[in-house]
Amino acid sequence: MLKIRLTRRGAKKDPHYRVVVSEKSSPRDGRFVEIVGYYNPALEPVRLHLELDRVDHWLQKGAQPTETVKTLIRRVRERGESQRASEPATIPASEPTSEPASDPTSEQASDPTSERTSDPTSERTSDPAPQPAAQEA
Repeated sequence: MLKIRLTRRGAKKDPHYRVVVSEKSSPRDGRFVEIVGYYNPALEPVRLHLELDRVDHWLQKGAQPTETVKTLIRRVRERGESQRASEPATIPASEPTSEPASDPTSEQASDPTSERTSDPTSERTSDPAPQPAAQEA
């Protein structure tokens, strides 16, 4: 019997997974028939890619997905539908905003104390740091 399941990859405490089709009796990270995707939960946002046509092919042939893989397949299918539905509604980031941005330089020019507080070097004194007293021998 074939299973669609995760095989662990990556270093200690840094897992990422391959989604594979393998024989049920083979070990978790052992032999597999085909790699159908990958999953990296450590990244933000999570990186998940499945070749749904290959997943569907193996499901039609009788492969059984694990509970985790069922969840991942459902997530990819939902994400794919929502991306197609939201494409016309996306707004490019290059469009100007309706509210003009305030100019911080004009506010500083009207406030005489802003020059003194905005320059961190003006607060420094010209005296060097105190030196320890020399010991007489």
